[in-house]
Amino acid sequence: MGSPSLSDGSKAKGSRIVSTVFLALASVSVALVFVVTYLTANVTIPATKGYFDFGDIVIFIVALTFGPTIGGLAGGLGSSLSDALSAGSSIYAPFTLIIKGLEGYVAGYLAFRSFRGKLGIAWVFASAIMVGGYFVAESLVIVGYPASLFEVPFNVLQVVAGGVIGIPISQFLRRTLPSNMIYSRKPTQGNWPKS
Repeated sequence: MGSPSLSDGSKAKGSRIVSTVFLALASVSVALVFVVTYLTANVTIPATKGYFDFGDIVIFIVALTFGPTIGGLAGGLGSSLSDALSAGSSIYAPFTLIIKGLEGYVAGYLAFRSFRGKLGIAWVFASAIMVGGYFVAESLVIVGYPASLFEVPFNVLQVVAGGVIGIPISQFLRRTLPSNMIYSRKPTQGNWPKS
């Protein structure tokens, strides 16, 4: 984020507004991912002690709308907090912090690049990180292989729901929210958000 200029009051004020919007959106996004993940984690996968939830929908909405930093924070912190507070799933928390954080960051990063089909490509790459990340973590550390295979279909279903629901909602939000709430890559204002 760009630093405020002490010699120009308007730049300093604009930067404070950007910081306030960023902090508010980041806080609400982390909380939303946590609440949705925690409240929808009703299907536990016996082989891995992981669970099926709808938190990826919120991660994709947030990342594709508000960019990589908020997407990464919301995905990593919100999801890992849910793991830490869920009975039997706390072992996943540190892995989730990294995996879901990368999922949100990559989705947000690619969604604001300049190429055709960027939202779909962002979803595909972020989904691969989530499904592949959990498969590797479970295979090598958490439950071992082949038990890790049992969770792959559930993780695929989670990211499919994330894309099918998250992409259209993000497109709607990008059209309707005030411009200072949507992520911008304009270097003159830092990387988040545009004012």
